[in-house]
Amino acid sequence: MVNSAFRSDANLAEALAARARTRSDGRLVLDVIGGVAAASALGIWRPAFWILPFCAAICFTSFGVWGIADREIRERANGPRASLVRLLVAMRMLSALIGAVAVVTAIFATLAATLGTWIS
Repeated sequence: MVNSAFRSDANLAEALAARARTRSDGRLVLDVIGGVAAASALGIWRPAFWILPFCAAICFTSFGVWGIADREIRERANGPRASLVRLLVAMRMLSALIGAVAVVTAIFATLAATLGTWIS
């Protein structure tokens, strides 16, 4: 299924934003709840190479929080409560930053798991 709302030359941030905007409220909430539950379980249990699925769970949580905040900003853009919109913008930016840090951490965790310890 091809979604015509996605541009073919969109970068990753634009593609993720468009994807979050097409999701339902329930799906975004499910991403947040599932991500928090998985991250909590992995943080407590800590199996071998737990950091990679932990980072994936944080990415799902950040995606859901970003999508919910973006939707609320769009709904309240013309409203009288500018302080709430500023708080939502800050929450959206913070969730994007946390998601980006989780992706970079996942990349390095994958490299560490793949390379292991090399003794020269």
